[in-house]
Amino acid sequence: MRSAATGTVHDTAVGSLAQLVASWRRHLVAQRMSPATISTYSTAVTQLARFLEGRRMPTDPPAIHREHVEAFITDLLTRWKPATAHNRYRGCQAFFGWLVEEGEVRESPMARMKPPRLPETPPPVLREPELRRLLDVCERDKSFEGRRDEAVLRVFMDTGARRGEVLGLRLEDVSLDAQTLTVTGKGSRVRRVGMGAQTVRALDRYLRARTKHAAATLPNLWLGRKGPLRESGMAELVRDRGHQAGLPGRLHPHLFRHAYAHSMLAAGMQESDLMAQAGWKSREMLTRYAASTRSERAVAAAKALSPLDRLAEPKR
Repeated sequence: MRSAATGTVHDTAVGSLAQLVASWRRHLVAQRMSPATISTYSTAVTQLARFLEGRRMPTDPPAIHREHVEAFITDLLTRWKPATAHNRYRGCQAFFGWLVEEGEVRESPMARMKPPRLPETPPPVLREPELRRLLDVCERDKSFEGRRDEAVLRVFMDTGARRGEVLGLRLEDVSLDAQTLTVTGKGSRVRRVGMGAQTVRALDRYLRARTKHAAATLPNLWLGRKGPLRESGMAELVRDRGHQAGLPGRLHPHLFRHAYAHSMLAAGMQESDLMAQAGWKSREMLTRYAASTRSERAVAAAKALSPLDRLAEPKR
């Protein structure tokens, strides 16, 4: 590390920071953060440490100041997309917040910093024909994987659940007759999500095929070739089915969440109900997920509610 006053470099700097990051990871595990979140947060702080070391800036937390973190974020913005810099900002912010709670530093160097602005570039939304093509690919596959993949995709499409929530489902979380799934979301918050009859039928079909699997006694809902379906396996099946359906680009589970939000809002679902179903605590998330097709829904609503059309309706 080096002193903010003298700039003297000490060999123990990176080691000290690495030890704190290890402790922080244990804290995140105890908080039941998802493995993906823990990995993302850890990457942010690790990259910060490497940047500071490379620029001969302080790496001992008490000596790290706002200008050091701002230099790191600025460097990211010159080499990566704003979303990446924003992501790293959030990870570092969480780390320094934890250091304050633990008494390792008096104040976070990011206490008065603001995250980098994100340009409004909403992600593409999967449309009904694309969703249908994905399901068609699975329906033609009568193997165990075909049954499983159709059920997985239908759950994503029909509930708007997060990747980790779907992956973490257990047999006891499925209620076919009630047409609900019990998912565990961020912060270990548990909620029930509803699903339609077609998804229930696909799940029922998969569960019958699952009884013949070598790992059928496991509590995990989704099974791979040798045991529970892992995160990499989930991502692979979504990507592969997208390729088979001829969809452009790299398909990933999060796109289904955007498609779900648009579909339910377009169908007239109350925003409060959508927030409860999707597991959002703030309207900010609702606005972000619905941004891609907000104009489209507004135009459709304007046509349906045309004041002159209503004026022209015959009097009763």
